[in-house]
Amino acid sequence: MSADPFQVRLHFVSTLHRVNASLPTIQKALSTIVEYGPSMHSELWECIMDECKSGSINRRINLLFLIDSIFTDETLSPTIRSLFRRHLERDLYALFDLAIPEGRWDALLNVPAVEKILAAWKARLVLDRSTFEDLETMLEVRKASLYALSPERRNLTLLPPNDMQRRIEEDRERHKRLRERSWILPPTAFTHQSLFGTRPEQLDSTHLTRVQRPSNKVEEKDADGDGVWNTQDLDFNQMWEETSDFNDDDVEDILEDEKLSWVHQPPPPPPALVQAQQVAPVQTPIAQPAGAPPFGNVQPPRAPASMRLAQRSS
Repeated sequence: MSADPFQVRLHFVSTLHRVNASLPTIQKALSTIVEYGPSMHSELWECIMDECKSGSINRRINLLFLIDSIFTDETLSPTIRSLFRRHLERDLYALFDLAIPEGRWDALLNVPAVEKILAAWKARLVLDRSTFEDLETMLEVRKASLYALSPERRNLTLLPPNDMQRRIEEDRERHKRLRERSWILPPTAFTHQSLFGTRPEQLDSTHLTRVQRPSNKVEEKDADGDGVWNTQDLDFNQMWEETSDFNDDDVEDILEDEKLSWVHQPPPPPPALVQAQQVAPVQTPIAQPAGAPPFGNVQPPRAPASMRLAQRSS
């Protein structure tokens, strides 16, 4: 028996009202998305957008982190992400315009969090790279317009003291989770193959990052042509973006490395000399003084050294 859409909306809206910076509230909302998302993803997304439109600045950033968890939480299936990705592509600019509204001085509080969310989505290839470039330009223009507000306009949109204290506590909780996320190293096919002899997708299918391609531009960047964005593709694209162009410094590094290579090392010694050095030297027997007992008949001392010395001196 299918669930009643009206009851699901009421339950999800009540869950969204309790969403804050703490992880349990976000996970509870994600559990509802996992349960009803395959059949009612449009209704759930509509509830999130309605709460963003009617909520405060703090509430909007909390809901934006909930959306971020949909695409970054490893417990969610790729099917859920692909269903909600279509809604994100459609309402992306409206969503970020709600998170950082124009003409409000308190909107600057959401700028650092929005930039971190964009960086995480860009690293995971959630959307097309050109879309991220447009959003980054939009953020720069919006920040410049907010800093250009007059003092009178700034005073009209200041947060109350209670909301400011709550925002400080929520930001502390969010920053702690972001640091924990940065400590997690992504499992790459190179490290798994070098350590265990197998690729991670051969051991566990969850290591695959199956991101739906929103445009032909991303499709052209899939070098292996298998249609699946695995961790090796993500690492290669990130290194390609972060690596600078070939310049004179690279030439100097190559010359320095060539000086340390085996070509410039002295030749190894001939095999005959190596074998001669490996021959063990002949040990000559130690001459034994006359009248001394043979080595095999030497008895261990029967008293401590202090007592033997005392007996000899007496």
